[in-house]
Order: sequence, then structure tokens, then C-alpha cells
Amino acid sequence: MTTNQLAFFGTGRTAPPATVGVEVRAAGDLSAPERQLLSQAHLDDIAPIEAWKVTGTNKQLSYSTHGVFRFFGKFPPPIARHLITEFTERGDWVLDPMMGSGTTAVEALDMGRNVVVRDVSPLSTLLCRVKTTHVAETDSRRAFDRVAKLVGSPATTPLPTPIGLRNAAHWFLPETIASLGRIRAAIEPESDTPVRELLLTAFTSTVRRVSKATTQQGRLFLDVEKAKPDAWPTFCERFDKYASAVAALPRERKGTQLQIEQLDARSKGSTSRRFRLAITHPPYFNNYKYSSVNSLELAWLGVAHKEVRADEIREAFKIGKPEKVTEYVEDLASAVAAISEQLEEGGVLALMMGDTIIRESYIDVTRQLLQAIEQAGARLRLDRVVLRVPQYTEASWVASQRRTGDKVGVTLNDFILLFTKPKRSK
Repeated sequence: MTTNQLAFFGTGRTAPPATVGVEVRAAGDLSAPERQLLSQAHLDDIAPIEAWKVTGTNKQLSYSTHGVFRFFGKFPPPIARHLITEFTERGDWVLDPMMGSGTTAVEALDMGRNVVVRDVSPLSTLLCRVKTTHVAETDSRRAFDRVAKLVGSPATTPLPTPIGLRNAAHWFLPETIASLGRIRAAIEPESDTPVRELLLTAFTSTVRRVSKATTQQGRLFLDVEKAKPDAWPTFCERFDKYASAVAALPRERKGTQLQIEQLDARSKGSTSRRFRLAITHPPYFNNYKYSSVNSLELAWLGVAHKEVRADEIREAFKIGKPEKVTEYVEDLASAVAAISEQLEEGGVLALMMGDTIIRESYIDVTRQLLQAIEQAGARLRLDRVVLRVPQYTEASWVASQRRTGDKVGVTLNDFILLFTKPKRSK
């Protein structure tokens, strides 16, 4: 069993072994239930097996800018760092074509790697820019003071309202809509792009916290009692936290390069560059459609979530139709094929995904994807299957998503598939 220690972004400090890292166990150290999970998924006999578990509390895992914005289904930062450490050297290029909140970018830059990240969502590209850009606290505080002054002044023009929501009043109190509108309007005149985007990130992080929607589940459920008429105190608290986090980032990237693109993962982009490592964490079948999960935030950014949905991987979010897995696998296999073409020979693809249970029937989504990749003739070799074991806090959160006790724990684990792109024989 080994633990990969982590360097904190921009500080050079390392976390104690018992706090933040990745605990690795070989196949022989797996428990009987863990072996049963792999067997049920039909993944127990196709490649060498390991089990990985992230160590550290949620607070400790929010080091650097990882605590900026609560992103449901977030890729664990220690997993990204563990993969980057194992498969790359300083100066190598890393790709994440479904970047989510930008975890891979933060880790890659901190470790001296170059990185290209992509996502179909403008919220994701915004978050990644903010989480990887130093903004001096004197600049951000000066801008905040300007926003505060405007928020406290009478509005001279109509206030912004959310875009693309069928019924905004279903999710927000009238007073909350007015309060959010004042803050959004006050941010708009900011001319310094990094500062403006920092303010927007604090604002989008405020939206759900003050809405009628619960903050305990990724899916949108009403929790009217927690709605807040005045969004300003929450915005102030979010801004204080985020301004401090980005101010601690290095002022310069010391030769590393970052490219952020709003792009479908099934596209190869415009670059002819080849990557040493690709990390991807797609939405899980029958779990999250991120355009829906983040529909409130997108609406206040002026983006209708249906515009984002058109380019997402097809899945069965809230539908409960097992037959939809065919579409999901087809889209994901197309993304894997595009990633494979962008890898250099000897390069590695790390794909983290999970299976699901619908109406008590187990759906081996991961194995079906492997079969689709093989049938498509993708130039990839499966070298390792990793059972990703959640720590207690993750298990508790996932359990809270289920409404019946007999379903708790059924789909808590997911898998990391490690592929290599073989070198062509001469």
C-alpha cells in the first residue's frame, strides 16, 4: 500500500501522509466485497487490478483553488495529481476534454505540466480561468468596493434576470431575483477581465445558495425554507474566500502553458499537438446532466441551459430507461476515439466512470464501453482497472442522494480505466 503525497499549489508545502493523497492497494489486498463489485461489473478478469482511495477531509481537499465553486460530481484533485505524477514529466502536455470545474488544469500547472482543457459549458470554462489565474487582492478588493457602491445605489436601468428558466419564480423568491439582479448589474461594468470573472464566479456560487433549491444534492429539489431574500451577504462570503484563494496563486506560470476551449469532447480541436496523458471524467449514465444541474447558474450568466445540453454526452438523467445506455456508450466511445488520436505513442488515457442500477437491475456500463472501444478498433490497450473506493464523506453524500435505505451503497464505487496507446511496430 502506498500513498502519493501532494504539494500545495504555489507554496511548496506537502500534506502529511495521513491527510491528502491516494492510498493504493494491489489486487491481493482487496476485500471480498470489493472483488464482488469488480466481478459484478465484469471487470475482474481483463487486466491487472488495483484499488485507490483518496485520503483527507473535504476541507483538506479544498487546498489551493479547489474550493472555488461547489461542483457536484467533482473529479478528486488527488486522483489527478496521482495520475500526472505517475505518467508524465515536467514540460509534458496533458489533456482533459471534459474538464468540469478545472481540477486537472490546477494540478497540471502546479506540477509544471502544460495542459489543454475543454468543456461544452461556459460555466466550466469560466471556473477554470478563475481557478488558474492570479488576481492581486488589492485589485479584487478595489473592484468589490465599486460593486458594493453600485449595489447600494438606486438602479437606473432594468435589472438583469435569469435566462432560459421556464419559471424563475419556482426557484427564487421575488426579493432574491431583485437582489441577484442588482449584484449582476453591478459586476457588468468591470473592465479588468480576470477581476470581472472572479466577481462572476463568486456571484454564480451565490445563486444556488440563496435559491429555493437544496444545496445538499446535485439534482434540483425544492427546499423553500432555505431561500434567502438578500443575496448580498452570501456573495460577500463567497467573494472573500475566492479572492484569497486566487491571490495565493503564482503570479506567473514559469513556462507552463494553459489552453482553455469551449468544445465537445468528441472533437479533436484545432491543435495538432500530441499529449502524453489524457484524463477524462465524463458524466455518469443515469446520474448527472450538468446543463441541468447548473441550470440556475447558467441562467444568471445569461446562458439558456438547453443551448449547452445539445452538445453534451447523451445519458439518462432522471429518465430511468436502461435502453438509453446504448446512446451513452456510443457518444462516449466517440469521445474516446477522438482522445486516442490526440495521444502520442506510449501516451496514457485515464478514464474514470461508474456503472449504475436502475429498478434493481445492474447495468455494466463500463464493460459495455470497453466492448464498444474494441469493436471500433481504437488504438488503445487496457493496462489496468482501478476500483476507486470512496472515503466516508463521499459515501455519506452519495447515500443522501437516495431516498430509500435499501439502496444505500449500491453504486458508491466507480472505476478508473488506464489505457496505453501502443507504439507502431517498425
